[in-house]
Amino acid sequence: MPLILSVVGFSNSGKTTLVEKMIPLLKAKGYSVGVIKHSSHEFSLDQPGKDSNKFKKSGADGVALVGGGELGFLGQIDESDPLILDRLEQTFFSDRDILLTEGFKRGGKPKIAVLSRGKEEELLREIDETVIATVGERPFRSDIPHFDSNNPEHLVIHIVERFLKDRKKPSVRVSLDGKKIPLNHFVQEMVKSSILGLLSSLKGYKASKKIEIKMTLQEDGRS
Repeated sequence: MPLILSVVGFSNSGKTTLVEKMIPLLKAKGYSVGVIKHSSHEFSLDQPGKDSNKFKKSGADGVALVGGGELGFLGQIDESDPLILDRLEQTFFSDRDILLTEGFKRGGKPKIAVLSRGKEEELLREIDETVIATVGERPFRSDIPHFDSNNPEHLVIHIVERFLKDRKKPSVRVSLDGKKIPLNHFVQEMVKSSILGLLSSLKGYKASKKIEIKMTLQEDGRS
């Protein structure tokens, strides 16, 4: 379950540039990174005449396109849903360490506020949740850590030290033929409780810090 941080600010404040700089810095420290961008304009990945467009017009509630090692999804989403970021995280980013969002001022997640000169107070008043840091030419409030937009390294260090360094790693990992399968927190807890319930009834079971189970199946995948 990744840490979700929203990078927010007014148009042309430098949000995209900041996120773009943060990604390689976080990856260099060994963290996997997902990104969600909120657009204030309507857009469509759909193309008239394509098979995906035909499926959608036929009434499909969602269409996924897979090919070339990439995934695309066509569907409707309720942007007013207060859990929208959690739902997107669970669907697409559950195995990442950190999920950065560009936008989502009212998304209910910790925020990095990218300041625009003369509009600092307006932005901070508009944000409805905790601001963990501001980024811009100069600090605006002494009670919020501030970072220069030209030195995102210091911001990333702050995020790692405050949020990521001691963050719990997944308690349950599943691999199929060496490929990791992402599990959200709910599924991890369900798998863990089920396995512990079965093992606790076995002779020789004792409370342990680490449990390993390996399963070999027939070639057709049956047990």
